[in-house]
Formats: sequence, structure tokens, C-alpha cells
Amino acid sequence: MLLGFAACTSVRSVQPAKFFAVNSPDVVWVTDANNTVVAVADAEITADTLKGMRPGTHEPVAIPLDQVQTVKAKTPDHMKTALLLTTLGVGAVSSVYFMWISQAGEGMTIDCANDAVDEHPDEHPECF
Repeated sequence: MLLGFAACTSVRSVQPAKFFAVNSPDVVWVTDANNTVVAVADAEITADTLKGMRPGTHEPVAIPLDQVQTVKAKTPDHMKTALLLTTLGVGAVSSVYFMWISQAGEGMTIDCANDAVDEHPDEHPECF
């Protein structure tokens, strides 16, 4: 279940100043002026520079904001969340329905559309 909710994110372009003011993502992907994509962990904006560390190496990274073309980060995806919850709901309702039907047992079906019912209606009151 936890993995399902973790999957309810998408990598999208963000405005770094606004995004970092509210969020602190583990990793962001920065496209610089040379069209090079750099992963930056623990990113923050200090003055006019995006600073952080290279993931896995703890090597410092500093990119001037005027060299940044785009910044992408994982953000909540409400459409994926709605799809997950809808799927879980349909699965739960379907499971309950099929369990209920299986508990009904054999012989619960009544055939009222045959000649025996028409010939002897008093023997088949469930059909009337």
C-alpha cells in the first residue's frame, strides 16, 4: 500500500524559489545552460545560486540561477492518487460482492419460466 501511494508522484518542472520555500525534496534534476542535466540532493537556493550535493558522492554542487533552464522534482500527482483509490475501491466492492454471491450457495436459483409452473401454480408460490 505504501508503495502504491509513493507511486502517486510525477517528475515535473517546478519554479525553484517557490518550490523550495514550501518543499524540501530529496533530489531535483537541474538542466543548465549547456542542456546538461545534473541531479542535486538537498537542494536549496542561497542568494542567486542553487546549491546542494551530488547524490551518492556528497560532492558539493553550485549552479547560478541565471544558468538554470529548468528544475524538475517529484511532486504529488492527484490523478494517479485518484486512479489508485478508485481501483482499490472497485476491488474492495467486487471482493465483497463475490464473497456474498459465493455464500448464497447452490440451488438458490428459481426457474419460474417452465411448463410445470404454469400447470401447477399452487406448488410454486415463489413464482407468483
